[in-house]
Amino acid sequence: MRFLVSVLIAILIGTVSIVTEAKEARIYSTEGYCILAFEQVEDNFLKQYEKRLGFRPKNKLCNRVNRLVSEFQPANWNYQFGQPYPGSSIYLNPEQVAQIHKAQENKRHARR
Repeated sequence: MRFLVSVLIAILIGTVSIVTEAKEARIYSTEGYCILAFEQVEDNFLKQYEKRLGFRPKNKLCNRVNRLVSEFQPANWNYQFGQPYPGSSIYLNPEQVAQIHKAQENKRHARR
């Protein structure tokens, strides 16, 4: 009986440590940080991201990363057939497309 209890406790401890590691197994990258900073997420979130990443990427590096990311994004989404991009399995209804265009227009006015 005593042996059985100790085996169960060992299994429980092993399971808890695996679950904890799985929760912490997120990928933190310089690119991810730079994109989040460009999107102007909350400062607390960025500070936590820096802590997990282990350093704070320099602005010069983030500018390069954001420039590279923007090169691969289409300048104008046309939402042909309700798809956000060609070959997408996501389909948007006309109301969603209108909301996206409205948000993009508001963002353009805010930057000016």
